[in-house]
Amino acid sequence: MVQGLLDGLVANLQLSSILVILIGTLAGTIIGALPGLSAVSGVALLLPFTFTMEPAQGLIMLASVYMAAEYGGSISAILINTPGTSGAACTVLDGYQLTRQGKARHALYLSLFAGTVGGLIGALVLIFLTPTLAELSLLLGPAEIFWIAVAGLALVASLSAGHVVRGLIGVLIGVGITLVGQDFTTGDMRYTFGDYRLAGGIPLVPILLGLFAVSSIFALLEQPNRPVAALLPAPNAMREVLAAMMKMKWVTTWSGIIGTLIGILPGAGASVSAFVAYAEAKRISKRPDEFGKGSYEGIVAPESANNAVVGGAMVPLLALGIPGSGSAAVMFGALTVHGIIPGPRLFSERADIVNAFSVGLLFSVLAMLILGLLTIRWSSLIVKAPRRAMIPGVLMLSVVGTYGLSNSLLDVYVLLVAGLVGYTFEKLHVAPVTIALGAVLGRIIESSFQQAAIVGKVEAGSTLMYFLSRPISLGLMALALFVLISGLVQASRKGAVTAAAPPVPTSRGPSGRQLGIGLGVAIVALAIGLLIGSSSFSPQSALFPRIIAAALAVCGLLQVFAALRPLDPTATERPFAEVPWLLALMVAGGCLVVAYMTPRIGFYEAGFVFTGVVYWALSANSASAVRRMALSVFFAAAFVVLLYLTFGLVLRIPTPPGLLV
Repeated sequence: MVQGLLDGLVANLQLSSILVILIGTLAGTIIGALPGLSAVSGVALLLPFTFTMEPAQGLIMLASVYMAAEYGGSISAILINTPGTSGAACTVLDGYQLTRQGKARHALYLSLFAGTVGGLIGALVLIFLTPTLAELSLLLGPAEIFWIAVAGLALVASLSAGHVVRGLIGVLIGVGITLVGQDFTTGDMRYTFGDYRLAGGIPLVPILLGLFAVSSIFALLEQPNRPVAALLPAPNAMREVLAAMMKMKWVTTWSGIIGTLIGILPGAGASVSAFVAYAEAKRISKRPDEFGKGSYEGIVAPESANNAVVGGAMVPLLALGIPGSGSAAVMFGALTVHGIIPGPRLFSERADIVNAFSVGLLFSVLAMLILGLLTIRWSSLIVKAPRRAMIPGVLMLSVVGTYGLSNSLLDVYVLLVAGLVGYTFEKLHVAPVTIALGAVLGRIIESSFQQAAIVGKVEAGSTLMYFLSRPISLGLMALALFVLISGLVQASRKGAVTAAAPPVPTSRGPSGRQLGIGLGVAIVALAIGLLIGSSSFSPQSALFPRIIAAALAVCGLLQVFAALRPLDPTATERPFAEVPWLLALMVAGGCLVVAYMTPRIGFYEAGFVFTGVVYWALSANSASAVRRMALSVFFAAAFVVLLYLTFGLVLRIPTPPGLLV
């Protein structure tokens, strides 16, 4: 092994290999920071460039893109509350709060250093433990995967302490979203309403962008003329973060281990690992109340985990020929193009490729660290942008990133609806992150449940006996119950000492109690709709939707009872009193107009009109009419040109042709 690692080190010290790693790291960071373009997108975009390279160099380049994209997703998550990748969806919870406190650079350094540690952990596991862990992963069947995912859902209790019922409502809604589309076991079409575009289900990325990016834009509309956040002088930010990291070394390391282990599980990915690591860090933290308010641990945990996933996902790919993530699946294709089949024989027949790639992953982590240190000072300046520029800019970035996924305007509509839902539910104390968690884990839970049901009838006579007859499954079941019960106990203790909130000095809008009752009634109605819709499905296809419907009905009734409590802390709130309805309707309507006009006049032309009009409307008191118009036209033109150069020329994402482009 030592000789093989030395050979891999020599291969990566060649100038061509270093350049490949630097190019991949730069491209991955940029792609990860752009909303809608995930790590999978980045690896797929650069895949054609590897066809003329040596197999090892091609793999290293794609791995560098993968690693850097997971870090890059945190940049936009921290600075503009918009996760660049699904793995950064958890980072927005504390990262953006630090930005609002003027500590954007602290948050970026935390993300960079935690991602570096996590990446190193994943790479070292790949180098030294690949064959052993690959064999152990084969012991996990559908029952074990099911309970791992259920444990992830149970962790929502710790993410919604004080509003447990609403947190469960959010996660069940997220799972319910994944019920739309064709059932992969029976072929039944579920909840598509005859629209063939929903056959593949509702795409995840537009949901995440809507819940976090678009919903945050509606929140910014409440004070559109202020900067996004202050940027306090921080000459010693890096030193302070390093000192804090030394105190969090256990959280960082444990999160990296969690990310690596989850990365080994096929299909789990960075988003699942980030949520699990975040909730676990909060559970064991001495300061759990700081999570969601700018906690350093709340950034370190998910960022260490989602970068560790990279090395973990490579373990089953190289050792078994089973991709552990979407990006690993693209890299599987890159290997086959060169006539190389991943699997056990790869270690004996092409050990040179394995060694060069494994050591190259360490180099990619180092390149990510160097690039991050060089750019953090400048990327943090984005928070100084006025909201009238940030609002249309983030919306257009989200729209173009969403449209580029599958060139479908349906994704844009999903983006907008998810944004409105996220903004509304945030006002109702249903954290958007709970819906995101359900949407991320929903497909994994149902697919593993159905597989366990099929296998259980053959091996154990029933699904229940199949779950109970497997020791690992029993252990994971106990873990899931423990996490759920401990979260409920923690939340009940907090709720017992929570005094009623002081009334908001306004009488406009419905009260918190009225909204809470309305939320519960709406959830019960949704449950009834799911039950009625499942009546036309086959028994196997209808089982899981009916379980979700029953759970929703129970949570809806509990929500009604909770809202009627005399000491309900949200009863006197009027969360919609300060909503600028005219601006919100204008922005939402503008997004619909962009989607409608895109196939008629072109994407960039429609974006130019939308960006200019929103900038003009939001700068009503900042300048004279002529100056406002000139600034609006200039900003819209400059921004659309930048979009075209990035997405059209460099990334070559196709958009509907227009009048000029």
